[in-house]
Amino acid sequence: MTRHVAPLGLVCLLLAACSTASPSPTPSPQPSPSPAPAAGFYLRAYYTQALPPRHTFNWLPMLTVADGVLLDGNVAIDMMFPGPLTIVPFARQITDDGIAGLVAEAQRLGLLSDKTDYTGGQAMPGARLAHLQLIVDGVAYNLTGNADATIVCVRAPCEAPPGTPEAFAAFWQELNMAGTWLGSELGPIQEFVPERVALLLTAPTDQGMPNRPVEWPFDTALADAGVEFPGEEGARCVTLTDDALAAIWPALRDGTQLTVFVDAEGTQAAPTVRVLVPGDESPCPDGA
Repeated sequence: MTRHVAPLGLVCLLLAACSTASPSPTPSPQPSPSPAPAAGFYLRAYYTQALPPRHTFNWLPMLTVADGVLLDGNVAIDMMFPGPLTIVPFARQITDDGIAGLVAEAQRLGLLSDKTDYTGGQAMPGARLAHLQLIVDGVAYNLTGNADATIVCVRAPCEAPPGTPEAFAAFWQELNMAGTWLGSELGPIQEFVPERVALLLTAPTDQGMPNRPVEWPFDTALADAGVEFPGEEGARCVTLTDDALAAIWPALRDGTQLTVFVDAEGTQAAPTVRVLVPGDESPCPDGA
């Protein structure tokens, strides 16, 4: 399996309101001599699944490209317990030629059309669905497909026909291996400091090891923070930005699965963290 300080009142107001398959060999990127596609280009590849919202709360997009930066959500996680509290994507600069290569490949595979459904009826009920959101030359494309669609190969080379579920899956697998595929078009890995983070606060559970209490850095009580989260009795959901995020980020960044917040009244809450990449909607109701 698989980051400025406003008045405290403003912070309080915010809180109160508030398969892994072996990929097929991939072609080299096909850069365009013109950097035009880079202007306003956006890409986000992510999964959804029909599970209770809590179970998908901290899912990162597999890949995001925005403002000339590629954010890779394929982060290796130490499986030893307790693992990290917050999963942060890798950030790498991407060149205009790299973006042009992404556009050229999507065009070659017939994905930049009026078609939106690339499931081909192959996805089983309850299976993960793969989503591609692209903005190319000011035009938005929102595609849904089966990332595991396979090509029935009769003779080599085994090329997915353009505009098919298999073409969608081929592009998805290339994105999954973007570090290798794009190669020199990507800069070195850098720290990604998010501008928005969603926080789910639930009652602590016994995980077999003592929890690690951390001071809740706000005046608003944990029981009143943010808004109610559907399907979880007593759970609260908060979207943190600006000063509120700056105040709590060190605890989120350095915390583990044993981290619990403790407010001035002694109430405890276990956090689940979702780093929000550019263009990603908050899982909190109404983005609170």
